[in-house]
Amino acid sequence: MKTIAGVFAALLLLVQAGGAFAQQSDYETIETFKKRSQALLTSLQAAQDLAQCAELEKEIARLQAEYEPHRTLLAEGLHPASFDTTIAALRDQARTATERVRLAEESRQDKVKIVEFSKKTEEDAKTIATISRQNEEYQASIAKLTQEVQDLGLRIEQLTQENTGLLEKIKALQAESKKDKETIAKLRALTEKLTANIKDRDALVMKMMDSLFAEYRKGELTDAQKKELFLSVKGNDYVGTIVSTLDGNVKYSESALFSAQDLKTIREEQSKLSAKWEEIKPYVAKIYPDEQSRTRDLATVDGRVADWKKSIDATTWKSIHQAFVGQNVDIGPFESGAEFHTRLLAYLDEQLRDPSREKYLTFKNKVWDSPMKDQWLPLVPADELTDRQRSEIDERVARWDNAIASQLRRWILLGVLGAALLVALAVLLRKKKKPAITT
Repeated sequence: MKTIAGVFAALLLLVQAGGAFAQQSDYETIETFKKRSQALLTSLQAAQDLAQCAELEKEIARLQAEYEPHRTLLAEGLHPASFDTTIAALRDQARTATERVRLAEESRQDKVKIVEFSKKTEEDAKTIATISRQNEEYQASIAKLTQEVQDLGLRIEQLTQENTGLLEKIKALQAESKKDKETIAKLRALTEKLTANIKDRDALVMKMMDSLFAEYRKGELTDAQKKELFLSVKGNDYVGTIVSTLDGNVKYSESALFSAQDLKTIREEQSKLSAKWEEIKPYVAKIYPDEQSRTRDLATVDGRVADWKKSIDATTWKSIHQAFVGQNVDIGPFESGAEFHTRLLAYLDEQLRDPSREKYLTFKNKVWDSPMKDQWLPLVPADELTDRQRSEIDERVARWDNAIASQLRRWILLGVLGAALLVALAVLLRKKKKPAITT
């Protein structure tokens, strides 16, 4: 009996010892879990970027998978918390950290347009939300731009009305045909004011062109956005405003004779507005829903741009002709570079047949050297008056220079010879008058 009792006692001691060892292992499991979960919590609170947050979420998943078998043990060791509540708290902290970091990054990027969605957010939902937000922004932009275009349109209309009045005053003064200083000064002042108004109006139109299609340049628009932009264009009579402006510019350039500086300014304005139209024309074309309207409106503006250039060219040649007429140098009528070349060569050839110093000095000093060579001809494009044609004119003028110089040299020579002859005659007469000497 004693032997059996001893064995039983030994077995009991082993069981108790094993229990102690098991209790120590469970304790380590609980403590390790606590330490790891606390470390994750601290790391989530200190996370600085989304990549860190994502990696910590993976660590939470690994922690959950590793300690899942110890759920019951941890429920006892973590009381009143549990394994599930600890993992849930870590995941809540992960979501909080992710949102905090995202908001911080969004603030640093000055409210970036694309918000970083959670990995759990479906891609379709993200796309829908992004498009909805862009549509709201676009609608706000259209509303703002529409108001801006309306304001610009009112200012353009005011300038147009003022320009009409100035043109009428200019025509009235020209009709009086007065050439007194006061009338000339008034005419010049009105022309300068009209030129400034035209320049201001063109600048407003170009600003309107830029502002209305600024959004379009950022990227391709949806069909709905194109439709909305088209309605804005039509509602504000966008193309009509451009056409009206160009019509006014054509009337202006046909209204009177201009100085070389005036026409230089007008040509520069035409070139800038024409270039701006070519820049935005592809965008204008894309918003039209039908081919017929697109073709009609684009062709209308193209035609007005071309008409403006033609009117400037015609006015340039009329003003050049007036530079000759104003000095009574009659080379005949001309309306183009080719006609100018032909008429001027014919005039110069006629002068070479019978050179007149008086006509030469008027032509050279009051017309050709200035304002023709230094002001007008630099305005004429090479395709209107070629380098060859200019060289032929210069060659004829040089021949006239030589003819007048030769003529002057002949007169000087004749003068010298005449003076010498008079001296010789005087000497001869003096000799004849001397009395004879007697011896």
